[in-house]
Amino acid sequence: MKRDELLNQLKSQDLATVEPSAFRQVGNPVFPDSSALDSLVDFGTVVEAFRHVHLVAYGQPIPATASTASVNNDGDLLALTGNQMALVQAVQVVNTGGDPVDAIALKLNGVVLATFSAAPVGTAEVVVLPFPVYVDSSGPLQVGNSSSAITVKATYVLTSQ
Repeated sequence: MKRDELLNQLKSQDLATVEPSAFRQVGNPVFPDSSALDSLVDFGTVVEAFRHVHLVAYGQPIPATASTASVNNDGDLLALTGNQMALVQAVQVVNTGGDPVDAIALKLNGVVLATFSAAPVGTAEVVVLPFPVYVDSSGPLQVGNSSSAITVKATYVLTSQ
């Protein structure tokens, strides 16, 4: 592949929207001989630029992205978009009603991760998660078997965006 071919194929790409599969198509195949050296350098520069935009922290928390999501009753607690991925750091439940609520479900992609109870009248309780919970845009973190008196909150931090 000549240097101009690689640059021409990538000139209309935008680093915010380019997909990794585009690099496979453009760089397919590259043989490291003396005439390919310039193309390999250009290809490496493009891949490095993509990495800086899309893989900022290599799966570690991205600074200044911590946030809290909440839901009353059943529904999506945390729904992400695009290439976002989040690590759920804590989940808390508050019951504003007079009756306890049992068997509230925390689900990811419809699969129950944990069930928990909520004591009555405003007691905030921390939900113990069985393992680190990562959420991406393919399926939300949801609450089920709840009631309108229940508020569930999740604190999370993005690991990619």
